[in-house]
Amino acid sequence: MFARALKVLTCSLALLLGASSLNARDLVVDLSAPIVQITAGFSGTELLLFGAKRGAGDVIVVVRGPLEDQTVHLKERKLGVWVNTENLTFEDIPSYYWVASNRPVFNILPADTLARLQIGLDEVQMSTVEEDPNSAVKIAFRAALVRDKVRKRLYAEDAVPLLFRSDMLFHTTINFPASVSVGEFAIETYLVRDQEVITSETTLLNVRKFGLEAEIYNFAHQQSLLYGIFAVIIACAAGWLANAAFRRG
Repeated sequence: MFARALKVLTCSLALLLGASSLNARDLVVDLSAPIVQITAGFSGTELLLFGAKRGAGDVIVVVRGPLEDQTVHLKERKLGVWVNTENLTFEDIPSYYWVASNRPVFNILPADTLARLQIGLDEVQMSTVEEDPNSAVKIAFRAALVRDKVRKRLYAEDAVPLLFRSDMLFHTTINFPASVSVGEFAIETYLVRDQEVITSETTLLNVRKFGLEAEIYNFAHQQSLLYGIFAVIIACAAGWLANAAFRRG
């Protein structure tokens, strides 16, 4: 796959550089593939992001997945059993968040700009459903949520560096785990000079289910009642068969 991506990189950059010179654009970006296909047995994948810039400057890439609500539970051990004692729901947070840059982002942009553009795990806005949760509680739950996302490889910053192949060309690899959400992903690429964003490019990426996986997914979401009935029937049938086999044994 990587050899194929490098071939795409070589061919596409020739086109990009021609377009960049012709249109005098400061930044041009593309992907090795516009769609991530999720099929049965999908175990994750990676895409190559590549581009060209005109003139000096740093480059930051931020990938954001579809928004989702996420509930974080606090578990405590009571009478030898782990039970949920508290929970806090964060709404409209990125299901996937990934940052790459040629050097640490805090050395590229000032703190107020990082906060405004939500660049960096500490800057991702995470509002809660509750109107006014205790700030200390919210901070603790937010930290737990980010740790869980990082552990599942759904959140990352500087995990994979952005590399310059020359003063003009750059590339990086975006990793998607098996648990990545389906939907439209927005990839923001920023060109920065002297701690100011000179220009940015938005690249859209679609993550979709294909084949039998897609049919089951669509049926479960579009015909949820029927899907639930079939699931119960299948579970009962499996239980009956297991019981029959046990009796014969």
